Amino acid sequence: MSDNFAYAGIDIGGTNIKYGLIDRSGKILFKEHRPSLVSKGAEPLMHLVTNIAESLMFHAAEDDLHIEHLGVGTPGAVDTKTGTVIGPSPNIKGWQGMEIGRILSERLNMPVTIDNDVNATALAELKYGSGAGFDSMICVAIGTGVGGGIILNGKLWRGANHTAGEIGHICIDPNGPLCACGAHGCIEVYCKSAAIIERTRKHLNGNMTDNFKKILEGDIDNLSIRKIFTALKKGDLIAKDVIEETADFLAIGLSGVVNLLNPQIVVIGGGVADGGGGFVEAVAAKLKKRAFSSATENLRVAKAALGNDAGFVGAGILGETLL
Repeated sequence: MSDNFAYAGIDIGGTNIKYGLIDRSGKILFKEHRPSLVSKGAEPLMHLVTNIAESLMFHAAEDDLHIEHLGVGTPGAVDTKTGTVIGPSPNIKGWQGMEIGRILSERLNMPVTIDNDVNATALAELKYGSGAGFDSMICVAIGTGVGGGIILNGKLWRGANHTAGEIGHICIDPNGPLCACGAHGCIEVYCKSAAIIERTRKHLNGNMTDNFKKILEGDIDNLSIRKIFTALKKGDLIAKDVIEETADFLAIGLSGVVNLLNPQIVVIGGGVADGGGGFVEAVAAKLKKRAFSSATENLRVAKAALGNDAGFVGAGILGETLL
């Protein structure tokens, strides 16, 4: 590799597309984000990703950086050999079947590697973040949806058909709400951002606390994840109840995963984890009560160290780590 070598990565999310350039040590040289606009459909989203990829290569050229390949993380199961989305992506209508790898490699005339977005996040946390030094890890990302990535023996475990790690679609209540995947009671329907906001809204309806009145300026329509965590940090009891409940929902599903795989560490990232307020600590406490004591005795539960950058950082190193 030349001295001016850099990794290039794109992280396609249900709300934003994050992208950037990093050096060998994981230092971010450039980063940017744009709204995903997934409501416009799969084809416009692919067009947007292509434009972003071209602009990222242009930025690298301007800075005299040498890019050998582009990596992209996307929701849904991915056939990493073809770069095609082969599994459902409930938050992006029509995304299943999208040939991201072919389209981008033809447009850019360079190697392109595609994988699930949380798989990419897991790789980033393993190499540069909270998972460094561990051989087995469960990575969970909570935001627009809930996804997971699994590291076993120091390597990403994709499963027989590239679908391993879909933690968000573990059922914790067969009679629960309908998930976008078509099943009922998935972790995602309880823990994704929209679900947390909706539960908070129901609690506040006709009973808005003084904290929320100030934070929301008296208008419930101003409610957001960030403002819920702001209320939590001010000691608001409704915010505390909702976040504690969310932590419990996640721990219910994760306890089975921990019992099954007995990982060394669980890393929790995404917008909800970034809110702070003791969320990750609450998940850890509840997880240790629900899972086998033998599986949690030395288990570490940690917040993702790379935050919202993990997705594109991990995507950037996909080409080197894909086995």
